[in-house]
Amino acid sequence: MTADSQSPQGARKPVAPAPIPSSPLAQAIAEAWKRETQESQEKWRRMDANVRHRYNAPRRPDAKTKM
Repeated sequence: MTADSQSPQGARKPVAPAPIPSSPLAQAIAEAWKRETQESQEKWRRMDANVRHRYNAPRRPDAKTKM
């Protein structure tokens, strides 16, 4: 090897990944939420609370397994 040739180890330098800009998807969701009417926002909140309640509610104690 000559002095001006590069070694395989020095040929590539690690490159840090580019920083992720603020999430355009999150911004789009936030902007869409702002455009919703007050009634629509309240409806979504009620539905979300209902689903959260059903998900977190304890299961029926009389439920029996199939086997």
